[in-house]
Amino acid sequence: MNFLRGVMGGQQSSGVQPSGAETIQKLCDRVASSTLLDDRRDAVRALKSLSKKYRLEVGTQAMDHLLNVLQTDRADSEIIGYALDTLYNVLSNDAEEAGKS
Repeated sequence: MNFLRGVMGGQQSSGVQPSGAETIQKLCDRVASSTLLDDRRDAVRALKSLSKKYRLEVGTQAMDHLLNVLQTDRADSEIIGYALDTLYNVLSNDAEEAGKS
């Protein structure tokens, strides 16, 4: 069956998942290139959800994009909230302090 998928151009389920850094890069590209506010909002929401687990990656790859969102989309309170929450997750020490207790 996998042979037929390969011949017919179907995707094989190789089980390879993209890394966190690759996912964050794709989301940053979406934030930077999307012309629709809804698409940018969804990408920033996804970055927010990844920002606790991948603090360093989100901080290094998405910081400029998040600051740009704060400047250009300031009329939309929802995307501003997601961007600020993401920045808080990246910059806060809550996870480190919880581990020390």
